Amino acid sequence: MLTRRSLLTSVAAAGAATFVLPSLALADPPDQSTPEGWLARLAAHRDDVSAVFSDGAGRRFSHLPDRSLTVASAIKVVHLLAYTTAVAEGRLDPAEQVRVGDWDARHPYIGDGPVGQGNHLNALTRLGIPCDEYGVAKDPDQRVPLRSIAQMMILVSDNSAADYLRARLGDHALREAAARGGWRMPDVRMFGGETLLLYFPEYCPPQGSPVVVRRAAGDALSNRFACDPSFRAQVLPRAAEKPPSVEAIMAWSAVTGQGSAAQLFGLHHEIATSRDRAAVLAQQILDVPVVPKPPDSKALLFKGGNLPGFLVFGFDVLWPGRRPGTGTLFLKNSTPEDLQYARVLVQLCVDALYLPDTFAALERALGH
Repeated sequence: MLTRRSLLTSVAAAGAATFVLPSLALADPPDQSTPEGWLARLAAHRDDVSAVFSDGAGRRFSHLPDRSLTVASAIKVVHLLAYTTAVAEGRLDPAEQVRVGDWDARHPYIGDGPVGQGNHLNALTRLGIPCDEYGVAKDPDQRVPLRSIAQMMILVSDNSAADYLRARLGDHALREAAARGGWRMPDVRMFGGETLLLYFPEYCPPQGSPVVVRRAAGDALSNRFACDPSFRAQVLPRAAEKPPSVEAIMAWSAVTGQGSAAQLFGLHHEIATSRDRAAVLAQQILDVPVVPKPPDSKALLFKGGNLPGFLVFGFDVLWPGRRPGTGTLFLKNSTPEDLQYARVLVQLCVDALYLPDTFAALERALGH
């Protein structure tokens, strides 16, 4: 099972998915519990990897950086910078008391973890908000500070938090935030809408339709779920009676929101190197305990994502006396073993941003 909880066990706030997977496996898998095993795994399947690394001290390499792949929850740095920009400009008050029911309205019950262990449930529980096993607050009129929603979007990768913020901010604000890092027209979609398209395929546009058409279909389902109790009542019965097939899940995963290692790198690097209030606020929220930060570093910023067959990381090491290091890595055709040992890969990548020998080893593994 590729679940958010299993990733949290190894890598905090990496992403969210819970679907039954086919028996994806490497023909001759290395021991991925070690950095050497991960280097061997990447070297044996270089075409599955896209990456950009710059240690801030003059070393840099890229590998298939401009290829578009499923970006999963790693795209939430776009939502985050749009939110912190609105706060910095006085358009949003982080202390605003938000009705929990309005946040719940963007959570379609399923798709973010096993029943009783989902990300949204985890977010509400961390905030002391009683909820049912599907992550729906028992008292929808309870209030929570807006800043907590943004924090939960990163800390536990709550999809409904990202969708709530996108609905509040609008796509123009998200595009403006991404453009700071050179990412034009980011493929932001409603996470809940994408999940609903998987379970209600009759609302999907024809295969091969432009992204804008697919996005509109998902947005419409997300808004319908938020506003139409009769549609909301159909979701759990549909999930129980007509669960998607493995083939449908894998096909769906491959056509959700897309991005490249270069685009994600540009935005991470912009956040890490900037000193304006919006960037500093984003840095504070991205500074989550994933793996130990390098000795003498100021902070380790991280946001990742995973969906069936895809694993994505973006991270930055901030230093008090020099430019930060930034790395992004996309892995397609990922396996359950990749997810199980994701923490080892994250540690390897973070080490590469301050240990020249590790940087060189990763660069060699990818054929450079």
